[in-house]
Amino acid sequence: MQRSLSPALGAGEGDRRHHQRGLFALLVMLLSYIKPEKSTPVQPMCDIRVLDKYIREAKDAANTTCEEACTLPGNITLPKTNVNYREWTTKDPGTKAAEVQTGLALLAVAVQKAQNMTVNSNMLYLIEKSYSNIRSITQMVRSLSTPDVLNREPQLLTTFNTRTLRTIFHVYLNFLQGKVRLFMLNTAACNLATS
Repeated sequence: MQRSLSPALGAGEGDRRHHQRGLFALLVMLLSYIKPEKSTPVQPMCDIRVLDKYIREAKDAANTTCEEACTLPGNITLPKTNVNYREWTTKDPGTKAAEVQTGLALLAVAVQKAQNMTVNSNMLYLIEKSYSNIRSITQMVRSLSTPDVLNREPQLLTTFNTRTLRTIFHVYLNFLQGKVRLFMLNTAACNLATS
């Protein structure tokens, strides 16, 4: 009985191997027809309406009322957001981009620290949403920056410490409305998109 089953199993394995060879041959033929495309760098895109959406969401977070939930047990370092417009216009695009990227990096670290210190679920939702938006904005800014700017050393920014979520949200809002908006409006991609 065992001997009569062995040839049947052997035949089944042979059929399976035959099908595998056929599938392999088909796959090789299909791949030979597919020609690899040369990858082109992603073209920077600027839609100021996307930034405006993030600004509205930051404004909603900044206007959230919270008492004890807003107080944090430790200090959080934030960038100062004041912009001297005359000085800003004289800076080269690389310096502007580096300042914006450094500020966004500081905000991302601040929001992550606040997330680790917060237990209120409503505040956690706002913090997580803000962090996600900061990461998206950072990608937008990076796409609008030249490669030499991306490899620059981070700019030294004036900073201050806070212990409240309210301040973090207000600084985030002011940074978006100030340096990020000015940077984006002065890039070539945004000038083409808005003209």
